[in-house]
Amino acid sequence: MSAIWAIAVNTWRESIRDRVLYSLFFFSAVIIVISLGAKELSIGDVDKVVRSVALGSIRLFGYGFSLLLGVGLVYKEIEQRTIYTIASKPFPRWHFVLGKYLGLMGVLATLLLGMGTLYCLSVGLQQGFPGAEVFWSWLLLYVELGLLTAWALLLSCGSSPTVATFFALSVTVIGNLADDIWRFGHQAESPGVQSASEALYWLLPNFSMLNVSELAVHQQDVPWDRILGGMGYGLAYTVVVLLGAFAIFSRRDFK
Repeated sequence: MSAIWAIAVNTWRESIRDRVLYSLFFFSAVIIVISLGAKELSIGDVDKVVRSVALGSIRLFGYGFSLLLGVGLVYKEIEQRTIYTIASKPFPRWHFVLGKYLGLMGVLATLLLGMGTLYCLSVGLQQGFPGAEVFWSWLLLYVELGLLTAWALLLSCGSSPTVATFFALSVTVIGNLADDIWRFGHQAESPGVQSASEALYWLLPNFSMLNVSELAVHQQDVPWDRILGGMGYGLAYTVVVLLGAFAIFSRRDFK
């Protein structure tokens, strides 16, 4: 456990110092502030527009952080030649992957905390302190980003950063369109299309189960079954993906 904790802390420190993360965090702050300008441009319920833009920007940059951090995991260690030292250590290799994952989740928690604080300050000052539905949406978003990060790690353990990025982006897109893919498959006449859509639906993550932003935008209560069901689904799926990453990394030859 000491090795896992040491790797996690070191990963958190290295990632927090990365200038790219600070740049993305700056732009996310700008988008949240710009969303307040929607009051001057929108027609109708402008408060909903502001909440939608601000919450959407947090989700978008959360995706960016997860992919940016996850897909370069193994490549960065190989490039710096530290992977050879790690591979020779007496602890199991999966300790390294788990430590990296926990460190990345610590970074994501820090970033979401920062963006959430900006949201409360910028949007809350005009519309009042956010309701519980906003914080539930962020909790489920954190679980969602944890699942996406696990996928990025899995792909980085077995491929180059370019290939890992492509497939991680594909997982992200399909995960957000899972329900649409299911409906499209059932409406298609081709048995092959139906089978392919069902396979994608069941094998890849369904991020809509973890997305309650629409309820937060409309200031509606989030049902407990939606919260517990989403968290259970996301955490269980994450464990399965991480086990796959452990298996791939343990068998990879770095000589």
